[in-house]
Amino acid sequence: MSDNHPDPERYWRHRRRLAYTAMGALLFTLACALFAPVREATIPLIESLAWAFAVIVIGYYGNNAIEAFSRSKK
Repeated sequence: MSDNHPDPERYWRHRRRLAYTAMGALLFTLACALFAPVREATIPLIESLAWAFAVIVIGYYGNNAIEAFSRSKK
């Protein structure tokens, strides 16, 4: 049995879509927070959403950076 994924591009395509969706949601959340009236009770929710989206984006691009760095060392 092979250890390789049968279609690695499919896996990365889905991760890329998730990261781009999270970036869009992060920008949308930022725009809403800047241009719409924000009630004080919703500030913790907005902060939590922003952190969750940021973690997804950092995870995707951080993994890409680590892979690029490890390929250049070989």
